[in-house]
Amino acid sequence: MATPPESLPPEVAAAFQRGEPVEAIKLLLKLRAGAPGRPAPGRKPAAPAAPKPRKAAPPPKLGAFREGLSPGEVPRSASAVTGWAIVALLAYLAYRLLAG
Repeated sequence: MATPPESLPPEVAAAFQRGEPVEAIKLLLKLRAGAPGRPAPGRKPAAPAAPKPRKAAPPPKLGAFREGLSPGEVPRSASAVTGWAIVALLAYLAYRLLAG
């Protein structure tokens, strides 16, 4: 059996010398659990805890939202000019078609 490294606590090294590796591992875990501020050798220390997430901001008020519209429904145009322009265009096209 290989000799344990020098950095092990004496009771863990003694358990390895007696040929009880399972007992040595149990002792090592028990000792490491008792020292929370000390990182395990060969390991990086744990990263600090992430900051608490902020509360989500309420969604912005949409300018196109009107009472009685479904989500995604576009409100009708209130302009009368557009309606009269379409009527004038259709009248012109009818005149051109019939005048030949």
